[in-house]
Amino acid sequence: MNAERPHPTRWYLISIMLVACLEFFQNGLLNFASSQVMGGVGAAPEEFSYAAMAYASAAILVLLQHEWLSRRLGMRRYIRLSIIVFGIGALTCGFANSPGQLILGRALQGLGGAAFFTAARVEVNALSDQAKMLGLLCFGYALMLGSACGPLLGAELISRQDWRWIFFAVLPALALAWPATRLLSQQAEPAHPQTQGSRAFLFMIIGVLALQWLIQQLPYDFFARPEWLLAILALALLAGWGWQYHRRRHPLHRQALFQLRYLAGLGFYSCCYLLVSANSYILPVMAQQALGFDLPTTGRLLSVSFVAGILFSTLYAFLLLKRRARGVRTMMAAACSLLLLYGVLMSGLNQNAPASLIVTILICNGGFMSLFIMAVAQATFSHIGQPDFARAYQTKNIVRQLSLSMGVAASTVFLQARNALHYQRLSEGFSQLNPAFNTALDQLQQALPELSAKQRIAVLVGQLMQQSQLLSCLDFFRLECIMALGLIVIVLWQQRLG
Repeated sequence: MNAERPHPTRWYLISIMLVACLEFFQNGLLNFASSQVMGGVGAAPEEFSYAAMAYASAAILVLLQHEWLSRRLGMRRYIRLSIIVFGIGALTCGFANSPGQLILGRALQGLGGAAFFTAARVEVNALSDQAKMLGLLCFGYALMLGSACGPLLGAELISRQDWRWIFFAVLPALALAWPATRLLSQQAEPAHPQTQGSRAFLFMIIGVLALQWLIQQLPYDFFARPEWLLAILALALLAGWGWQYHRRRHPLHRQALFQLRYLAGLGFYSCCYLLVSANSYILPVMAQQALGFDLPTTGRLLSVSFVAGILFSTLYAFLLLKRRARGVRTMMAAACSLLLLYGVLMSGLNQNAPASLIVTILICNGGFMSLFIMAVAQATFSHIGQPDFARAYQTKNIVRQLSLSMGVAASTVFLQARNALHYQRLSEGFSQLNPAFNTALDQLQQALPELSAKQRIAVLVGQLMQQSQLLSCLDFFRLECIMALGLIVIVLWQQRLG
């Protein structure tokens, strides 16, 4: 659909970066200030994950029609319409006074934000072979910069204003992106009937989202409730049926989109985005509630991974240009090794961990994100031709939205379950019959003699909650180590990656 641009101008690349970073900038702001937003609208963690589900559901509905909309409207009109809807969603979230209004606003943002990532990537793919590497690098920089600026700006906004500015702050970015869209492709074409997607594929997506909702509803005695297991089995069968039916309905794309290499790439993408989403939710909780860092320090810490990702991606691109990069499988295994190192080091932290140590550890996380995604992209799309690329990337972005939403849902459930367990275990020693408890009270009385007995107990209760939160976060990073080991085994076993 897009005419090839053999020599893209500087402003054209900047326009792609502005469009690509919008969604990541907003999500970076929201992930950083999730606890403040929940407190502002009176939402529980469960309701916050519903907002993530609403965003993903709305985005997927648009992504299913992405090729049809971009052909019918032209990319420029499509992106401008998306900017308007995204801005309305930001205003709705910013003025929200209840969880329901927040969920509605995030759904509107999903309708608008779905276009940005895929549209920018499709524009890059239309560049000539000589310019495509530069375009991909700028595209990656935009994602990392948007994600890094989110926590940095979010810390300042929460410190100086309130949580509503987490959503209002994206409006100037939308205003900057609007004039940049005039450089994007405008040509509209008649929409091909097959670009509208099959209903069976939509049913599959509904099944996956229903499965996510089911995970959010899990009681802690899950395996004692066989009806939940049967429900999950039914949803899995529904998803499988929809996928197979969609595959039969689109024989023209079967060779391109249903080869094992492409499907394996989608699986790796899903794992990566799920981990990125879960980390983005848990790291602010750990830094503020478990380790006691203030807001500005937390914002700077969370931006480290994304700044490090820029450096790693630049190094990888340099190696590719010089033809010194190892094979895709080697780079993916190296990235997963960084994830393993990150998980091991994070799971060994304590409440006295200095910020400098955490910065060093987070560099490993940034290396994993950038190297793994770049290597997976190289393996997944290297054999996808230009006619099939838009549909292939549309499907990949649907997987991304599902994985990001699933990461938030799974991490909220995990933290609540582990926090309840650790709090119960720690509180067993919270008694005057325990010598350690009496010793802690005596130490507090000596250090803070102005506190009453009730106030000293309240201080110990706060420390108890902080310790249980820290132990829960450490459990997550131990689980991440197991996932990293599994990814390493799968990557080394997968021969088709090259």
